[in-house]
Amino acid sequence: MHRLRSAFYTEPAFYRQVLAITLPIAAQNVISLGVNMMDIIMLGQLGDVAIAAANLGGQPFMLLNVTCFGLASGAAVLIAQYWGKRDMLRIRQIFALSLRFALGAAAVFTALGRLFPEPILHIFASDPEVIREGAAYLSWLSVSFVFYAFSACYIMCLRAVEQVKVSIAVYSSSFFVNVFFNYCFIFGKLGAPALGVKGAALGTILARMFECGAVLVYMYRIERRVCFTPKWLLRFRSGLFGDYIRNSVPVVSNELLWALGVAVMNLTIGHMGPSFTSAVSIVNVVNNLVSVFIFGMANATAVVVGKTIGEGRLADAHRAANSTVAVSVALSLVASVLLLAGQRPVMSLYNVSAQAHDTALTLMAILAAMQPFQAVGTVMVVGVLRGGGDVRTNLLLDSGLLWALAIPLGLLGGFVLHWSAPVVFFCLRCDNIVKSVLGFIRLCSGRWVRVVTRPDAAAGE
Repeated sequence: MHRLRSAFYTEPAFYRQVLAITLPIAAQNVISLGVNMMDIIMLGQLGDVAIAAANLGGQPFMLLNVTCFGLASGAAVLIAQYWGKRDMLRIRQIFALSLRFALGAAAVFTALGRLFPEPILHIFASDPEVIREGAAYLSWLSVSFVFYAFSACYIMCLRAVEQVKVSIAVYSSSFFVNVFFNYCFIFGKLGAPALGVKGAALGTILARMFECGAVLVYMYRIERRVCFTPKWLLRFRSGLFGDYIRNSVPVVSNELLWALGVAVMNLTIGHMGPSFTSAVSIVNVVNNLVSVFIFGMANATAVVVGKTIGEGRLADAHRAANSTVAVSVALSLVASVLLLAGQRPVMSLYNVSAQAHDTALTLMAILAAMQPFQAVGTVMVVGVLRGGGDVRTNLLLDSGLLWALAIPLGLLGGFVLHWSAPVVFFCLRCDNIVKSVLGFIRLCSGRWVRVVTRPDAAAGE
């Protein structure tokens, strides 16, 4: 029993702390995925081409999304440890650095999406109709990028100081805004024009504007822990730029390489036909939905581990990591059961071709078998390694394995050997198996703990 307590938390208070962070993040992910699912269900009434167009037209947004996630995650490595020290001035300075980079990236993505939508989508697909519809979707969607970058990056940075409930309020309200305007503008209801795929983009724009407005109201009227406001974006002399770059560059590089890898995977999928593209679009949403607690646990792990290291309790950081990885395995088994049990009920919601329907069922079975590997890999990479400040190993295990293993196998199977869609899909996901094994070895080594904060506490304002 003593050995068990030295390696794992047995106190219920620890798991209540982790759960208090996990549940709001999981709820936020459910809401975000619900938006994606409703988009696909609504567009699914228009056929395979509409789903494929929205999926491919959303690829630049996915790149922006992971860029913002990387910038906020890199900031969170520092914020969580400074939160352990209660150094609020430096936390506000790191918020500002993260948001400046996020807004700059959003401006670039907006310009590219507005000016070059068709050339961008030619990279991902060859079907002229899909490219035409997807370009229209991207051109409209890019208007929302700056609003999204500001609100999403701010909310993700708040997680590192255990402020997570605001995301539920913002994104649940945004869900209804998005669904309402999608219904109006996709199908031409309540006097609105029927815009089809472009209507889905317009609904997203209005939802992102609502999110940004809600975040500003929260920032100025409600939030009292960090006390960050946009005026901090104009304060450039913090002395933390080097610290932020050292911790953020590996994380952002990882996220961008991962996103580019996913883009290459979508290129492979897109060139295998609209039916496969449509099936993967559906399956990815369903997989993310059943995995929300795993992703929530990963983010909670990063916060708890980082805060514990910041407080100087390194042995407890090891116990926290071991405990959350063990819980992730149990959660993965639940996710596998949900995937298998929900295959046919989920597919009954979509009006897709028989080929897309059957392919999606097979892909869900493959993902169900891979859930334990995905869970351990996710909690290790997003949670333990980032929370512990071991961002370089994070980069090697996440993006390194993707580019060294999954992508070459997928390209070989899809373009050279012409394997079946399920086999190619497995190849594109096989890095999760190796990642989980190597991540577990790194966890056992104990060499992932890095103290990234400065020893001297910053003075107050």
